[in-house]
Amino acid sequence: MAVVQPLDLATWPRAATFQHYRAHPCTFNVTAEVDVTALKAAPVPFASALIYVICQAVNALPALRMTLQEGQPGYWEQILPTYTVFRPESQTFAVLWTELGDSYADFQTRFRADAQAHADSPDFYPKGRPPAHAVNISIAPWLGFTAFELTFTGEEDYLLPVFTAGQYREGDGRLWLPLSVRANHAACDGWHVAEFYREVQERVNSFRIEK
Repeated sequence: MAVVQPLDLATWPRAATFQHYRAHPCTFNVTAEVDVTALKAAPVPFASALIYVICQAVNALPALRMTLQEGQPGYWEQILPTYTVFRPESQTFAVLWTELGDSYADFQTRFRADAQAHADSPDFYPKGRPPAHAVNISIAPWLGFTAFELTFTGEEDYLLPVFTAGQYREGDGRLWLPLSVRANHAACDGWHVAEFYREVQERVNSFRIEK
């Protein structure tokens, strides 16, 4: 069951910043490259491993798990991913979501089962709409980019980040992946986003297939 931990505006150190950006809505987009050499070399499907690593990083950072309940801020105890699956025959995509489980191996089993179960469905949400604590992750392996900007209606009330990964490139014997973060300034600042990239890089470098 998804649980929200409420934040007390009277004692939360970031309350003034939150209130400022609620009164003056602001979102920002950051794109940085991640060295995914170790992840690409692992004997696992790259897409599911990347999604899992991103979720691990988000779950390590409460500022990236923020939400609103009746206008009051809090953070989800844990998030799960909602992600896109490309359908090459129709050149469209479906949006699925999968529970993380207790390990990457567990997640990969669930991820594969969800993709196989809904591969032939023409629906946009073939498994149903994602739960509120699902973080959006898209992978666009056809295009390398150095910047990416995402906007949508009602974005000032959506506090979770949105992630988009592009096509990796080779450089200096390494593989570099552009990874963008769309963030709500009410929830997090540049420092938190920098911490996210640090967490992702550390988890990519130390990636192991736990049983």
